[in-house]
Amino acid sequence: MYYRKMVAYVYDDKLLIHFFQDSLVGVALSWYTHLKASHIRSWMDLVDAFLKQYKYNMDIAPDWLQLQNMAKKDAESFKEYAQQWRELASQVEPPLHDKEMVEMFVNMLQPPFYEHMVGNVSSNFADIIIIGDRIEIGLKNGKIAYSLLAATTPKKFDFSLGK
Repeated sequence: MYYRKMVAYVYDDKLLIHFFQDSLVGVALSWYTHLKASHIRSWMDLVDAFLKQYKYNMDIAPDWLQLQNMAKKDAESFKEYAQQWRELASQVEPPLHDKEMVEMFVNMLQPPFYEHMVGNVSSNFADIIIIGDRIEIGLKNGKIAYSLLAATTPKKFDFSLGK
């Protein structure tokens, strides 16, 4: 937003520096107001100071492993979980393509969501949220049966018959 607002003034360092504070809140605004004016003589000085102060955010960007370990909490709805997961996924470096994001999300779902989503061919994350909501409603209404015991009990195979 700051860039769009200030693009017409790209060559006016004083204006860029002065109005930069309007784009900040909380701790970042406090950091800005405590800067010594003598250290910031140009827009590039401010850019360098800001990047130096907040570079750690790039260093701690979420990765695939963090995404894969993000599990749905019992108290949250599927939609809440999916939205939080998607928000975290948007910060992963290098960025995930939509299809990769959908595949990763579906593959890490727990029963009963996984069983009902695995056959889905949509590569649109919004569609996945809609389907997840429908599954959740079906569970609540008893239209989709789910037993935690059945989901956690290992299946027995008779290897002599190939079953």
